[in-house]
Amino acid sequence: MIVLDANVLIGFLDATDPHHDASLDLLERHFVDGFGSNVLSVAEALVHPTRVGRQDAAAASLAKIGVQVLGLDPAEATPLAGVRTAHRLRMPDAVALHTAIRTGSALATFDTSLAAATERAGVPLAS
Repeated sequence: MIVLDANVLIGFLDATDPHHDASLDLLERHFVDGFGSNVLSVAEALVHPTRVGRQDAAAASLAKIGVQVLGLDPAEATPLAGVRTAHRLRMPDAVALHTAIRTGSALATFDTSLAAATERAGVPLAS
């Protein structure tokens, strides 16, 4: 499974996003691997579609490509705080990296800071 950061999901959902073509390419290359994304990243990706009344269509598009929405267990609070602290990430980025670590998955992101932290953590980057 490839864990998708919010910017990959946003790029997929928005044809005007600067990462749209790169998102489509990445998703096509890794389709056989399957996709997951934490609930926070999915919610972030659905903000704009919700603003314009297209949240159901956007959620259906994510489901159609097989994105599994992964939750967080209360027991993950301490390890998540550790990821955020160790890598000096914003919480949404820390959640994405923590999800990849927890699931033993590669992470796909267009965020250079998160990509660098991912490499430092020894987590593979999907490109």
